[in-house]
Amino acid sequence: MKKIMGVIMSFALLTNCSTNLVVDTKGRSGTFDKSTAHELTDDRIICNQIVKENVNGTVDNTKFLYAKYIELATLGLVKAEERKATKINRNCLSQRGHSVLN
Repeated sequence: MKKIMGVIMSFALLTNCSTNLVVDTKGRSGTFDKSTAHELTDDRIICNQIVKENVNGTVDNTKFLYAKYIELATLGLVKAEERKATKINRNCLSQRGHSVLN
């Protein structure tokens, strides 16, 4: 049982290492007169750098994994909060005028 939990925890830590946000690149987000989607690549790089500077990935992933474990143990009654890295990345892209869908 301990080996299975170890494998599951390792897999969860590895799969949650990157933040994949879905961003609407078609048009404006409603805050600008013209589309700012052409700056999306630069903005993603900058936002990822901000996340790397402000979030300890190991601690963030461990907290998220524990929260997901509690969520599964309570059959979804206690919801796990999203990762701090995802929240910072979403806020960064939103403040730069991109419409984050996920």
